[in-house]
Amino acid sequence: MAEMMGDWRRLWGISAYRLLIAAAIAILVRLPASETIIDLGGHAELLHILTLVAALVSLVYLLGLLLRWPTQPRRHAWIQVSTDTLLVLLLLHFGGGVSGPFSILPFLLLVSTASLLRGKSAFVFVWILLALLVGESLFGGMTAVHPPLGQLFIYLLALVAVAVLADSLVASLERGNRLALQRDAEVVNLNALNQEIVQHMDVGVFVLDRQSRVVLSNPVARMLSGYRKWTSRPIAIGVVQPRLAMMLRQAAANDSEMVITTSGRDPTLQDSALTLLVRRIALPDSSYRLLLLRDASALRAREREAQLAALGRLAANIAHEIRNPLSVIRHAGNLLAERMDDPASQHLLDILERETVRINAIVESVLEMARPSPAHSEPISLRSWLPMLTAQLQADPLLAPMSIVIGEISPQLTVYADPAQLRRVFWNLLHNSAQYGVAEDATMRVEIDAVPEDEGSIMVTLRDFGPGVKAEVMERIFEPFFTTNPRGTGLGLSMVRELLRINDGRITCENHPQGGVLFRIFLPRRGWAERRDG
Repeated sequence: MAEMMGDWRRLWGISAYRLLIAAAIAILVRLPASETIIDLGGHAELLHILTLVAALVSLVYLLGLLLRWPTQPRRHAWIQVSTDTLLVLLLLHFGGGVSGPFSILPFLLLVSTASLLRGKSAFVFVWILLALLVGESLFGGMTAVHPPLGQLFIYLLALVAVAVLADSLVASLERGNRLALQRDAEVVNLNALNQEIVQHMDVGVFVLDRQSRVVLSNPVARMLSGYRKWTSRPIAIGVVQPRLAMMLRQAAANDSEMVITTSGRDPTLQDSALTLLVRRIALPDSSYRLLLLRDASALRAREREAQLAALGRLAANIAHEIRNPLSVIRHAGNLLAERMDDPASQHLLDILERETVRINAIVESVLEMARPSPAHSEPISLRSWLPMLTAQLQADPLLAPMSIVIGEISPQLTVYADPAQLRRVFWNLLHNSAQYGVAEDATMRVEIDAVPEDEGSIMVTLRDFGPGVKAEVMERIFEPFFTTNPRGTGLGLSMVRELLRINDGRITCENHPQGGVLFRIFLPRRGWAERRDG
């Protein structure tokens, strides 16, 4: 297709030049003083008519090209060359031959022939033209006196040299055009590949022009910026995200990295604010700039997860090494208590027993966090299971004074989970409420309810009536080893999240509008195999 378009453009160009030359010759021979400029011989009137006919033929042919009839460019090329040869021979015949004013026209004809026909076809036509010129010069009626053979030989030799040079030049131009088209196709493919890579990057990318307009973006950048009214046209970065525009004005270096917080006050932006890590990169020898956007909170979360994973492995190794000597210490304390009659010593042994039990519980928790057991899910009817569970858990002295109110739960609300692991979840949550959810009047009250979330899950809510949680604590509340209690381990809520994850569930935490903390637990309605088959 591209080659055919090139052929049509070449036909157009040569036809336009032919019309220009024919019109110039027609005007030249029609001038009142034309005989003083060129020697028209005894055929002046015939040449006047012939030049007008040549100009008219060139114009008609140009209109034929406009209509693209015939439809094949190759036929147009042969028609052009044949018509030009006929007109040139006629002009030479009546204009003085190779010694006349039109002797330059065969050279132009050879150049156009090499451009239109190219290769062997062009040279076949060249030899035909040379034969016609020789015959016309020697036996025709161009002039009363035929040109000397030496002059004719040099003229023909010049024609052959021009034909060879024209063919070489056209071949070189075609190779250059093919190479340029190939390079253009490679650039287009490379641009398409780059666009595809940019669109699928997990880093936000903005490409800005000199006017600080976004000319290219990927989905991650559009999501992080919060702007909603995207179109295919370039848009100013100040409209997309004012904080980014302010950063570009304030940043001194071309390659710089800054942290900004997007604002939700603009009605075109998302309501939630994000902390973005933005890197500006100036492209060498280009008017474009790159902005790379990352969610700083997500980066911190990934770094924190990596740190916690390493810390968890270390803690598991330490816990494994501690558990054996701890068992020995506890057993030795029990043996020593059997031999002690002194009440003061017995009190110290009780402290030893209590603290070794506490340390052992911490070790067991760390080991369970490092190597959680797989879930053995089974259907659990929340209406009957929750009251029974809370009654068992309140045998714990810490939970005994707690008032646990269970809402009206539908009999159809059945979840699939491991009962033992789900029991650990509620035990940790109730212990957390007993430590941090005490009301101002020193009462401990917890409300538990369950409602359908969607077709595949059920939401269980657990709310206490304590003072709530500070924002900086809420952000890290499920992190392992994070606690505000000097005697706490920071493993309770992180274990809750891990146990729910094993059971295909999840948990969220927020402050209740009327006070206290609200935990939302999402559990599946069906087992994994049923969800897979469904």
